[in-house]
Amino acid sequence: MPSIALSLINVTKRYGSTAILDGLSFGLFQGEKVGLIGRNGAGKSTLFRLLTGDEIPDSGEVVITQGLRVARLSQEPHFAPGASIRQALEAALSDHAALLARHQEIHDILHGSAGDAEARLFDELQNVEHLLHHWGWDLTPRLKAAATMWGLADLDAEVESLSGGWRKRVALAQAWLKEPDVLVLDEPTNHLDPEQVERLEAWLAGFEGALLLITHDRHLLDAVVSRMLELEDGALRSYEGGYSDYLLEKSDREFREARLTEHMQNRLRREMAWLRRGAKARTRKSKLRIQEVLDLKDNVAERTRQEIRQGLAFAKGDNRSDALVRAEGIRFAYQNGPELLGTLDLGLQRGMRIALLGPNGCGKSTLLKVLLGELEPTAGSVARHPKLAVTAISQGRGELDGRRSVLDNLADRAAIVDTGNGTVLAHVYLTRFGFPVDQQARPASTLSGGERNRLLMAKAMLNPSDLLVLDEPTNDLDIPTLQNLEEALSGFGGTLVLVSHDRFFLDQVATHTLAWNAAGSPRWELYEGPPTTVRSLREARAAEQAPPKAEGPRASARPAPDKPKKPGLSQKEQRRLAEVEQALAALHGRLEELDATLAAPTAFLRPDSPGHQALKDRDSAQSELEPLETEWLELEEKRSGD
Repeated sequence: MPSIALSLINVTKRYGSTAILDGLSFGLFQGEKVGLIGRNGAGKSTLFRLLTGDEIPDSGEVVITQGLRVARLSQEPHFAPGASIRQALEAALSDHAALLARHQEIHDILHGSAGDAEARLFDELQNVEHLLHHWGWDLTPRLKAAATMWGLADLDAEVESLSGGWRKRVALAQAWLKEPDVLVLDEPTNHLDPEQVERLEAWLAGFEGALLLITHDRHLLDAVVSRMLELEDGALRSYEGGYSDYLLEKSDREFREARLTEHMQNRLRREMAWLRRGAKARTRKSKLRIQEVLDLKDNVAERTRQEIRQGLAFAKGDNRSDALVRAEGIRFAYQNGPELLGTLDLGLQRGMRIALLGPNGCGKSTLLKVLLGELEPTAGSVARHPKLAVTAISQGRGELDGRRSVLDNLADRAAIVDTGNGTVLAHVYLTRFGFPVDQQARPASTLSGGERNRLLMAKAMLNPSDLLVLDEPTNDLDIPTLQNLEEALSGFGGTLVLVSHDRFFLDQVATHTLAWNAAGSPRWELYEGPPTTVRSLREARAAEQAPPKAEGPRASARPAPDKPKKPGLSQKEQRRLAEVEQALAALHGRLEELDATLAAPTAFLRPDSPGHQALKDRDSAQSELEPLETEWLELEEKRSGD
């Protein structure tokens, strides 16, 4: 049986009188991959801070097995002030640098040592050299591999000046460089674009150490973990398998518990009827039975203290037209910036639920603004139905007034709101979204990211809409809230345009995908189906549009040399020119193969992954290429000059 990598032993952590973690115990085995989920506020981040040592438990113990290398990634990673990407990555290699320094130090000391001291130094030197043979004697290749793995091109850029997505990449590169035995990640997919999420998923799937993954990314949980932990009411419940297995097992458990609760309620009704009739004699036996009834009543009350799954819904507008928005030949580029749309034609029809899929910076938010009329296209036109009712939630959540209270942001001082299915008191309506009455007077500026998102959703559901535009609606939402949102959007009768990094969420909701293609014209391509189908649909579309393949041998990277003798070159020079062109074609082909290897998500997963050798082979091939190109140019100039 594998040994324990880290464990919590009867850990309790309180904030004031509230126990966030209450006598919590669990162990993470070496080689085990575990996912941790729970509602916002359940204590996941508290648990993470205990594991990082940023906080200490009020009681109990956090134990990490001695000698194991541990890498941790917080939701919002921090770096040394003014540090460049290169310096941040070098900081992650401090153990490696210390080994190199110690190796040199031992060599210096050995010159003057003898006897037992010399033997101890030789033993230590062997251990140090063993580790350096594994990690390499030069830090540069590892830094280059990390930069390639996580797409960090400008190593001199200051980390703190970067966006959240780029800072997350740097933090992931740091964790990867440490080659940890234990990996603890808190929401690692936040701010990452789909390509980087796939790369992260491939790394974690191949990771051979112990992994504790705290995330709302259900797709990642399904792909990576073999056990799920749910944190609720300060305690952990374990489920075998990934997220889908967890759903099935939890549903089965809840069904069994519901049957048990129903049985207990029936028994309680009978016992309460006995109590109301009154006992003829207050004997010791009857007093004990009365106490049992009271205990049963408390037990039933606790078991039925479940949050009622609200039937939340977005109100549909009155527009009966099928065609809501029509964009024809639209282009857009910011001043001195690249073209983002590339002559796009797009029609938004009633009932479509479109997911926008593309990397950070490709222009998803810009496209939304052009469709909504917040930005004018630099070419083409956008026609909107004259009675179109739109509700939009931007990524920056600017629709909330931070100075006003939660309640006033929702209802603008109105006591009653219309949900489309009748009226309800505004403060009662807000409780459905997790805002207790005593917290509704808080200024919106004090809300967390998840709370701001829930308030915006509550507000959006009150606005009858034909077109609903949501930019990153899933950020900071816990899984139960995501499930409620999925159901509400799937039942929405209007048109929906979505931007989200949550692949599982998009696959549950979207009927169409508008996918970015940097090499295409237009830049955006519409596919019928959720995002997971885009790759296969794009390959099928490309196969249909591709011209028939010509028969015969595959063409080389450069045209084959002409056989007849060329004026200006001797026969020997002609033969050499043919040899050089053949060698150039082979080298170009080799470089293409190596670039494909380096671009693969699995290129640098482990020390023995092919990317490390491919990086060295590419440098070698590039050094061979330069003198051959110079020689080819000289021969070609001589041939064409006569």
